[in-house]
Amino acid sequence: MNYFIKREEKEYGPYSLADLQKYVASGNILLTDLCRSEGLTDWIPVSQVIGNIPVPAVPAPVQQQQPAAGTVYGGPTGYGVSAANLAAPVVSQYPPPPNLHWGAVLALTIVTCWLFGWVWLFIQAAWAKKVNANSKALIYFSVAAAIYLVVIATSVGVGMASVGDPGLVSYVPLIRILNIGAWVLMFVGCFNLKSTIEEHYNTAEPIGLTLSGAITFVMAFFGLGQVYFQYHFTKINEMKRRQAGQL
Repeated sequence: MNYFIKREEKEYGPYSLADLQKYVASGNILLTDLCRSEGLTDWIPVSQVIGNIPVPAVPAPVQQQQPAAGTVYGGPTGYGVSAANLAAPVVSQYPPPPNLHWGAVLALTIVTCWLFGWVWLFIQAAWAKKVNANSKALIYFSVAAAIYLVVIATSVGVGMASVGDPGLVSYVPLIRILNIGAWVLMFVGCFNLKSTIEEHYNTAEPIGLTLSGAITFVMAFFGLGQVYFQYHFTKINEMKRRQAGQL
């Protein structure tokens, strides 16, 4: 059975299943590209066609195995693509995740007393908002940060004013409640970000990514949720560079 590939409203093919495996392995065809078999009109992601079929490794650079430039696959069907075009790196329609090694994120978070960690959470949440407009992580983090700023300012103000007015100490329970509220919102934001990441990398760019809820909870508890997310982003960025032939 032969298959056709659709990318940005253009159709290419036909290709055999072996061809699909080869081009997926070389990165010329992405698992997110649409595919249909001959005689059918419904388009599905390539990942559903490949399924659990092992993808063979490419033993040599793709450029050495392809036909001469200008060769069109599919002949007179009208759904051909030149070898030169097929060999070009595929540009994803989605922005890549934040590109900083997770070790650097951890180090900078600790060195800056968690200030950089908050900034990086906002960067990760902003990326999530770009790939999924329904993501609420950016809102949760913004509200949590605003409450933390109020807590810090109030704590300093009460601490200084209570020297002359001991009655202001009664505001301490309120400050604690606000602090707990911000802490809870930070947790909710981390789990919302986790859900957005999993949804994106299992639907829009399906790579079968699953994040651990337990690890997310523990890392968020210590204010290191951004490090756990960046660990996976680092792996994803490395994979994308390999597909583009940059590694």
